[in-house]
Amino acid sequence: MSKPSLIRRGFGAIGRFIDALRTLLGRLIFLFILVVIALVLFAGPAVVRVPQGATLVLAPKGTIVEQRAVANPLPMLLGVNALASTVLQDIVDVLAAAAADERVETLVLELDELTAISPVHIETIGAALERFKASGKPVLAYGSAFTQAQYALASHADTIAMHPMGNLLLSGYGGNQLFFAGLMERLKVTIHVFRAGTHKAAAEQFSRSDLSPEARENNQQLVDEFWAQYLQRVADNRGLGIEQLRAYSDNFATLLRAADNSMSQLALRQGLVDSLDSKQAFYLDMGQEGRPRIELNRYLQAVRSADSTETAEARVGLIVAQGTIALGEQQPGLIGADSLVSLIRQARRDEAIKALVLRLDTPGGVALASEFIREELQRVRDAGKPVVVSMGSTAASGGYWIATAADQVWASASTVTGSIGVIGMVPSFENTLAEIGISTDGVGTTPLSRGGDLLSGLSPEMADILQANVDDGYSRFLQLVADSRGMSIEQVDALAQGKVWSGARALELGLVDTLGELDQAVAAAAELAGLEDWQREEIFEPLSPGEVFLQQLITELGGVSSSLGSHALLAIKDPIEELWSQLSRKMQLSPLRAGSLQIFTLCDFCLGVNLN
Repeated sequence: MSKPSLIRRGFGAIGRFIDALRTLLGRLIFLFILVVIALVLFAGPAVVRVPQGATLVLAPKGTIVEQRAVANPLPMLLGVNALASTVLQDIVDVLAAAAADERVETLVLELDELTAISPVHIETIGAALERFKASGKPVLAYGSAFTQAQYALASHADTIAMHPMGNLLLSGYGGNQLFFAGLMERLKVTIHVFRAGTHKAAAEQFSRSDLSPEARENNQQLVDEFWAQYLQRVADNRGLGIEQLRAYSDNFATLLRAADNSMSQLALRQGLVDSLDSKQAFYLDMGQEGRPRIELNRYLQAVRSADSTETAEARVGLIVAQGTIALGEQQPGLIGADSLVSLIRQARRDEAIKALVLRLDTPGGVALASEFIREELQRVRDAGKPVVVSMGSTAASGGYWIATAADQVWASASTVTGSIGVIGMVPSFENTLAEIGISTDGVGTTPLSRGGDLLSGLSPEMADILQANVDDGYSRFLQLVADSRGMSIEQVDALAQGKVWSGARALELGLVDTLGELDQAVAAAAELAGLEDWQREEIFEPLSPGEVFLQQLITELGGVSSSLGSHALLAIKDPIEELWSQLSRKMQLSPLRAGSLQIFTLCDFCLGVNLN
């Protein structure tokens, strides 16, 4: 038997080496997972001590949210942290505690990892920063560069520094949407739209090739209003003129050429930043080098441990509801009718809870789900407990439907609300099938037996039924608003029609009662209940053991995962991916979904316009 050739032996050695390497890597990964699991299961809660003379570093990551969704650990395992989020109330609580904490001497804003924040959250955190500054403690901000949203927060600082290679572009609010009517025509898909409200535009991306005049007018009005609010905030914080800021955006290319093409020098010359330094030089110049530092999450842990001794018996319940409104049970990050009704019922039955605040951040969704939630809120009021709705970034359409059950409705100036209207959308594929030689035929016992078959098209009778269902939903919506706001149906109809309003404009129109933050809404609920000694209690669905484990696992992974992937998911979607995303979202508007007649109250502006 001849010996294997040298080449064969060489390939065999390479194969054995690859097998050994694969085995080794597999064992190392397995060992790493075991170590992380051990840390999660057996590491006790760390006692956090705040050092004297500390610098509090506020460095929020990802998106600012009202409620953290149950996270998926897979992106963290892959080193991708782009889906991170920071809870708004955590930041507000930390700033309030630090303002009164003699151990904290300085606040530093590091905003590089903040990827998205709404105008309402800018408003809320900005107010908290101003309250912190009122304590006399300095606020410093540093960025390698600043996005428009990041800069809105940084503008509250006493001193702003940026890296010499950084940039600051104030591009304003707005953006483009994709419209698929042409594609639907090529595919021979017929889009049937049923709506009540001249400005209800949630199906336009599939039924038109551009914005309708009504949607364009409404959207433009809103972005202009929010941009004016942004400019006023920055101008006041930096002592600049609004027209100077407008010129910075409107004439940026010309101004950049005059600044020798340096974006950082332009920002410095225009007074938007105070210095251009490396991070190390900035901390040295500001006397921060060598000072003890404590970051948001660790300081929050220390503060909440100290607050756990509160003894007031009376409670004001707080429920946070964020996301699109759907039927059934949903995880945090979506509003499920059954899930939210269960929490509201818990507050109603708890004798220690004397009032309830519902914090809403939603563009709307299924009208029936909104009604289930509204009915349960009404039962809380019937039980003698005041109900206050606090609107977050968005509380429009189905969100406003829910708000009609409240004793008081609070909003922020830049809340997106209104969108009082109803819509449904049904695609049918009879022409698509005909194009490839397929036809349909059959029998039925009534005119409706085949009238809703999406493969053969909607019958006139079914189309009429769907429109009647939408009209009925709109009538119900108008009546709810009229009853809750003390208006006539005609007055509400004039404000409705699917029009979207800012919180400030909604106050003028009588659609909300007061402008203010969540903490003020909670205090108002306590006042309505006649409480003097009370404390806030957040009501939420406890996480399952598996979900608790995942949250702890992600926390541990967050300390060891690479930030190299943090920008991987921020690339612009290609058109096919965006089409699939839009189809998945907008096809939820079909009133024939799941074999039942459903109508939807959904705000398209809330989903389609970029306010970051």
